[in-house]
Amino acid sequence: MDGPAAQLGRPLYRTTQAYVNALNARGGIHGRRVELYLQTACINCEDENKLAAKALVEQKHVFAIVNTYMNTYAFSSALKYLNEKRVPLIQGWSGVGSDAQVWGSQQTRWNVYYTVRNTDAVYVYAHWLKKAMTEWKSANALPSNCGAHPFWVGAVYLDTPQDERRATEFGRVWTTLGPDHKVVSRQPVAAEEEAVTRMDSYVAAMRDADACGVFSASNVTLVFGMQAAKRQSWKVPWVAKSAWGKAATDNCGSPCDGGFTDNNGWGWPEDNTPQFRQYHDAMNRYYPDSTDDAQTLGGWIGLMAFEYSAGRLGADLKRPALMSILTGLRNFQTGIGATINTSAADHLGMGETMMLQICRNRFYRASQNLGPSASPPATTGTPCGWGY
Repeated sequence: MDGPAAQLGRPLYRTTQAYVNALNARGGIHGRRVELYLQTACINCEDENKLAAKALVEQKHVFAIVNTYMNTYAFSSALKYLNEKRVPLIQGWSGVGSDAQVWGSQQTRWNVYYTVRNTDAVYVYAHWLKKAMTEWKSANALPSNCGAHPFWVGAVYLDTPQDERRATEFGRVWTTLGPDHKVVSRQPVAAEEEAVTRMDSYVAAMRDADACGVFSASNVTLVFGMQAAKRQSWKVPWVAKSAWGKAATDNCGSPCDGGFTDNNGWGWPEDNTPQFRQYHDAMNRYYPDSTDDAQTLGGWIGLMAFEYSAGRLGADLKRPALMSILTGLRNFQTGIGATINTSAADHLGMGETMMLQICRNRFYRASQNLGPSASPPATTGTPCGWGY
């Protein structure tokens, strides 16, 4: 809630509180009011995250933990603690834990999350970066040393199992796109604020390796990476995992102009569905200065799942029964994101995934919904074009 990460935490907290306010105004869940407790922690601090989880469980005696910004990359010890205490963790954003829990079909018994499958999304990132680099090449916009190898790229990621696996999978897909497609520099960034916010050395390594484009496996490595690239006057296409948030506009500003990211499977706020109208009504009522992004929509979806599941239990509100419903959701229509299917790894599928572009301190929709095999469009339809 403080420092650079506040642009991630505050919108999500406010959305969660707005949902709780609206829910209680409707009478709560079977007459029970829902109370929201906030426990803030450093986004990349393992010990602090565990202490925050313990405070919620042992001091505030919460029934469940919902919608904290859970791709903190330093939450594994807190997750282990919550599993031991059998306290549900309900996330609209993403899962953390062992590699199998994050990447594949397994989940811990007490953790449920709703996010796009990594395996499908990586194909979108690779094909989108190739399209952007092709357009830059045609416009002679790539650095002069890229003439002989216009499809050499760098990959930058936080040194966590989730990001490392995503970067590795991207590299595997990238090399299948052509004989001249090569990841020439892999840059693991320590998941610590000091390293993440000062990425000049990582960017310099990719530049010196003659990379002509960048895949960022993390939203934060896009924001601070593009800032470092601007300082070094190194301008190439960037594509990143789920950097749809105020950190990529308000915190980054013009250095991030032209960067591409996906929306993590959430919908687009201009979609006119009953659920989106409910979302906008609540946010306009309680936080009229709020903005729409992955944090706010992810928070809303997580609370939708909680309300539905807790409502099915009636007066007998027990944690195991709640988790049974949450992990058994099938074809749950959110109206502001893809359908929730918690079977296997298909938490959100790809039904509402689209590419966005950061341009002039805001996000533009750069594509329609994309499946894992969908080709990028011929044009982006944004003021920044392909970013050059």
